[in-house]
Amino acid sequence: MFAPTADTTTAHDLVAAAQRLYHTAHHDTGASALFDSLAALDQSILDTLGDDESAATAFWLNVHGALVERARATGQHARRIAGTRRTAADITHDILRADRWRHGLGYLPDPFPSPFARRYRLDKLDERVHFATRIARHAPGLAVTFTAANVDAQLDALTDTYLDHAADYNPDAQVARAPRVCLWYRGDFGGASGIRSLLAAHDVIPADASPRLRYVTPPTLTLPDHDPAPARSDPQ
Repeated sequence: MFAPTADTTTAHDLVAAAQRLYHTAHHDTGASALFDSLAALDQSILDTLGDDESAATAFWLNVHGALVERARATGQHARRIAGTRRTAADITHDILRADRWRHGLGYLPDPFPSPFARRYRLDKLDERVHFATRIARHAPGLAVTFTAANVDAQLDALTDTYLDHAADYNPDAQVARAPRVCLWYRGDFGGASGIRSLLAAHDVIPADASPRLRYVTPPTLTLPDHDPAPARSDPQ
């Protein structure tokens, strides 16, 4: 359960509870009680995430995954978080994308941010969250629960996996294919040069290459399903 008072709740406690929520939502065992606990949280408790960006990222990725699993199982897309109804898409755009407008190609802030978004959005956008959220929605067989201690490495691993599947490079034609999400939110990636840097960082293209970019819809990931990793408390 999510602890009821801010005095006894740390950012790492919230991450551990969100891990359990994601894990149980995948199994649909006890998820309703955990969602009720999340709904009943006082908003001041979530404020503890503001002091730890890694914990905040891990927490919101876990909540996003739990909402995706709940919608997949029940068709119910919105659940209350500290009293406010939110969907997985809301978490992606309002929180994980640091409140960038979902229709602004990654270049514009949301012109009408909700009070919830203003209060809890991440300080900085990490473009790798796009691959983590897409894997949660489209490839549950790759699902993981995120920890504050390891979220950076986990995002790197998921990005590697997604790009291994969805991007490639033809050195003869000097063309690199990138997933279409990079086009939809190209400002999040730093435009074409940022997308090339991302592809180079994940060994899709050589570091000194400057290929033309083609944006493609990747084929469906068809990997063996497995459960999200069992929740473990983060080290303090």
